[in-house]
Amino acid sequence: MLGAGEVSFREEFGQWVVDEVSNQSTGYCPDVGSWSAVADALERAGVDRPDRFTHQVVFRRCVSCRQVNVVREDDFVCVFCDEALPSDWNIDR
Repeated sequence: MLGAGEVSFREEFGQWVVDEVSNQSTGYCPDVGSWSAVADALERAGVDRPDRFTHQVVFRRCVSCRQVNVVREDDFVCVFCDEALPSDWNIDR
Protein backbone atom coordinates (compact mmCIF):
# COMPACT_ATOMS: atom_id res chain seq x y z
CA MET A 1 0.00 0.00 0.00
CA LEU A 2 1.13 3.54 -0.75
CA GLY A 3 0.50 6.72 1.16
CA ALA A 4 0.41 10.42 0.38
CA GLY A 5 -0.59 13.57 2.17
CA GLU A 6 0.78 16.45 4.18
CA VAL A 7 3.15 16.44 7.13
CA SER A 8 4.60 19.17 9.31
CA PHE A 9 7.53 18.75 11.68
CA ARG A 10 8.78 20.44 14.81
CA GLU A 11 12.08 20.24 16.62
CA GLU A 12 11.92 18.64 20.03
CA PHE A 13 15.00 18.18 22.19
CA GLY A 14 17.27 18.48 19.16
CA GLN A 15 15.34 15.97 17.02
CA TRP A 16 12.64 16.33 14.39
CA VAL A 17 9.23 14.89 15.24
CA VAL A 18 5.95 14.90 13.35
CA ASP A 19 3.73 17.75 14.48
CA GLU A 20 0.77 17.03 12.17
CA VAL A 21 0.17 14.45 9.44
CA SER A 22 -2.78 13.86 7.13
CA ASN A 23 -3.75 11.84 4.09
CA GLN A 24 -4.87 15.05 2.33
CA SER A 25 -3.69 14.54 -1.25
CA THR A 26 -6.18 15.41 -3.96
CA GLY A 27 -3.94 13.84 -6.60
CA TYR A 28 -3.65 10.37 -5.07
CA CYS A 29 -6.67 10.52 -2.70
CA PRO A 30 -5.36 7.84 -0.31
CA ASP A 31 -7.67 5.96 1.99
CA VAL A 32 -7.32 6.47 5.74
CA GLY A 33 -6.03 2.87 5.81
CA SER A 34 -2.81 4.11 4.19
CA TRP A 35 -1.59 5.16 7.65
CA SER A 36 0.52 1.98 7.94
CA ALA A 37 2.57 2.98 4.86
CA VAL A 38 3.10 6.49 6.23
CA ALA A 39 4.01 5.17 9.68
CA ASP A 40 6.51 2.71 8.18
CA ALA A 41 8.19 5.46 6.14
CA LEU A 42 8.49 7.74 9.17
CA GLU A 43 9.89 4.89 11.28
CA ARG A 44 12.49 4.07 8.60
CA ALA A 45 13.48 7.75 8.63
CA GLY A 46 13.83 7.64 12.41
CA VAL A 47 11.20 10.32 12.99
CA ASP A 48 8.93 10.17 16.04
CA ARG A 49 5.28 10.20 15.00
CA PRO A 50 1.72 10.01 16.33
CA ASP A 51 -0.24 6.73 16.34
CA ARG A 52 -2.54 7.81 13.49
CA PHE A 53 -3.27 10.67 11.12
CA THR A 54 -3.87 13.85 13.09
CA HIS A 55 -6.33 14.86 10.36
CA GLN A 56 -8.09 12.19 8.28
CA VAL A 57 -9.67 12.95 4.92
CA VAL A 58 -12.25 10.55 3.46
CA PHE A 59 -12.27 10.43 -0.35
CA ARG A 60 -14.93 8.76 -2.51
CA ARG A 61 -15.59 8.72 -6.25
CA CYS A 62 -19.23 9.13 -7.24
CA VAL A 63 -20.41 6.09 -9.17
CA SER A 64 -22.89 8.21 -11.15
CA CYS A 65 -20.88 11.27 -12.24
CA ARG A 66 -17.33 9.92 -11.54
CA GLN A 67 -16.27 13.05 -9.61
CA VAL A 68 -13.99 12.72 -6.59
CA ASN A 69 -15.56 13.94 -3.34
CA VAL A 70 -14.24 14.76 0.09
CA VAL A 71 -16.71 13.32 2.57
CA ARG A 72 -17.46 15.74 5.39
CA GLU A 73 -19.26 14.92 8.64
CA ASP A 74 -20.06 11.37 7.44
CA ASP A 75 -22.35 12.78 4.72
CA PHE A 76 -21.78 10.28 1.91
CA VAL A 77 -23.59 12.29 -0.78
CA CYS A 78 -21.97 13.58 -3.96
CA VAL A 79 -21.65 17.37 -3.91
CA PHE A 80 -21.80 17.44 -7.72
CA CYS A 81 -24.89 15.33 -8.51
CA ASP A 82 -26.46 14.56 -5.10
CA GLU A 83 -26.17 10.76 -5.52
CA ALA A 84 -25.19 8.49 -2.64
CA LEU A 85 -21.45 7.76 -2.33
CA PRO A 86 -20.09 4.28 -1.59
CA SER A 87 -19.11 3.53 1.99
CA ASP A 88 -15.88 1.81 0.87
CA TRP A 89 -12.90 3.61 -0.67
CA ASN A 90 -13.20 3.42 -4.48
CA ILE A 91 -10.75 5.94 -5.92
CA ASP A 92 -8.56 3.32 -7.62
CA ARG A 93 -11.46 1.75 -9.54
